Amino acid sequence: MRKKDRLLEDVYRYRKAVVLLAAAESGLFEYLIENATVTGKETARHFGWEQRGVEILLNALCASGYLTKKQDRYRIAPGFTNIFSLQEFSLLKEWLHHEWRLLNRWIYLPEVLQTGKPRREPQKKNVQRNHRNFILSMAHREKENLAILLRSIDLQGCSHLLDLGGGPGLFAAALAEKYPELKATVFDTPGTRALALRFFRQSPAKSRLKFKGGNFLTDPLGKGYDAALLSSILHIYSPRDNRELLARTHQAMNPGGKIIIRDFLLNPQKTGPLIGTLFAVNMLINTEQGNAYSFKEIKGWLAGAGFKNISRRPLEGRMLLIEALK
Repeated sequence: MRKKDRLLEDVYRYRKAVVLLAAAESGLFEYLIENATVTGKETARHFGWEQRGVEILLNALCASGYLTKKQDRYRIAPGFTNIFSLQEFSLLKEWLHHEWRLLNRWIYLPEVLQTGKPRREPQKKNVQRNHRNFILSMAHREKENLAILLRSIDLQGCSHLLDLGGGPGLFAAALAEKYPELKATVFDTPGTRALALRFFRQSPAKSRLKFKGGNFLTDPLGKGYDAALLSSILHIYSPRDNRELLARTHQAMNPGGKIIIRDFLLNPQKTGPLIGTLFAVNMLINTEQGNAYSFKEIKGWLAGAGFKNISRRPLEGRMLLIEALK
């Protein structure tokens, strides 16, 4: 491929993503799920849209592989019927909505480069809904990684896990279910409590699950943990805050306790992998101090906090696992 062709291909990729996200944001996929086949005219009438635009969008979804068309009727493509089912899509749409909100922030990257700070959106009435959407979208994404994490982490002999920033407790509940002697405390923002308790009630290990609300950079974490999990946490914060967080985690753990960090890792030069560098841009756009870090940086923070036997290994998928002992 010529360099210019590659450049053009990279530039045009956003169009396919916008078609998919706009269809999800508008409720089009729910309509397609509820109706086996639809025409452009029926769809336009249902939503009160203009028929020309509807058919252009539906045809683009066909070209993208999400729909098929026979004569003038559209349906979900066979390979996507499981994904676009009522049960599965209920969580998937939260993640797609989250990505739609991110898309609307990414276009302000030139402004962010000038200020070094995320663009401040006007305070809206739906702050609580956006928080709920964020938590559920992360839960949907992590649901895909649950089996990988369970295969990769050994908590045999551990009695109390601290899951820092654990959201609704998806990982904590699964680990408590795998290890019958394990208690788990999820520490997250107070606004996450209701969602976490709802998830807890669905778990066979609910009697061993606890939620603690607060700011884990300033509020007491508790004591007596012999395992700590930080999954997708360090990239939210600055190096200074991460050093503080790891030091506080070390103080909260029993001697010999195991800390487990799961996150994107960059190479020593921070020039790859691509997914990690793009994720760092996402942190620039959406957080005050967030970034993606290298193993060398995180290893230094862990050692500075007093951890030893620091090791890393790749996980199936896009992230890596770092483990260390107190």
